[in-house]
Amino acid sequence: MPYVTDTHCLVWYMTDDPKLSPIARNIFQEVDNGHEQIFIPCIVLFELLYIIERKRTPANLDMFIELAAVSENYKVEPLCLPIIEKAGKIPRAKIADPWDRLIAATSLHLDFPLITHDESLRQVGLKIAW
Repeated sequence: MPYVTDTHCLVWYMTDDPKLSPIARNIFQEVDNGHEQIFIPCIVLFELLYIIERKRTPANLDMFIELAAVSENYKVEPLCLPIIEKAGKIPRAKIADPWDRLIAATSLHLDFPLITHDESLRQVGLKIAW
């Protein structure tokens, strides 16, 4: 089954952070082994850039971009009008962060489970893998 990833889960996997749940780690390992696919919302890469610039992670943006460019199993999902429309239907009272709303909307648009630890994302009817 394909998945969509939240920013922190992708960072935690790529930096081998113990905060990543065993289930999420297994999904990423299955992707690395060619058995699953993960879609990376375009906004995740922008949020990653922001986190790196603020020195909140040792991750390297070039590493993520290279991963997406060469992998058959990591796909970047572009931001498109249907995703923005779905984001507009997610109540701001439930998810105030605009990045999270777009990540959630991408999961809804693709109808794939979202790999996330973020409790607020669980409130909008997403299928969650954690």
